[in-house]
Amino acid sequence: MPFCSNCGKEYASGSKFCSECGSGTGDSTSDNIPEDPVIAEDEQIIWEGKPSGLTSGVTSSSKYILTNQRIRVISGRIGKKEEEIELIRVKDLSVKQGLKDRAVGVGDIEVISADETKPKLTLKDIKDPASVKEIIRNLVRREKANKMKYQERI
Repeated sequence: MPFCSNCGKEYASGSKFCSECGSGTGDSTSDNIPEDPVIAEDEQIIWEGKPSGLTSGVTSSSKYILTNQRIRVISGRIGKKEEEIELIRVKDLSVKQGLKDRAVGVGDIEVISADETKPKLTLKDIKDPASVKEIIRNLVRREKANKMKYQERI
């Protein structure tokens, strides 16, 4: 079995992402895996991850999916709950890290949005939260710029 170049954990052959840290594996055999049916044709997965469990010691059943159009949070072991925020609605991002979190390189990312049903979404216990926040920030800027171009054409 191959090992993740980011965290060193072993992952299953054919996996697109490391199950431990969410980094892309670059495994070419993963192209045979069927795409998520919830993802639209023009939507691409940019980052996937889950709570690391490093600071709480408890692993969560939550899964975070960041695409070029939205942020999805899927949680629950038996009953599934899914929340999402369209990137165009994101107003602000912040990273929260306590002393213990900083020592192990994890933190929470708070996403503040214009969404009336869920104005605040927290991605908990993310490895390298500053980098993930910057990925989200750049995608939000790109999505808003694309929306402005689309409105100008109308």
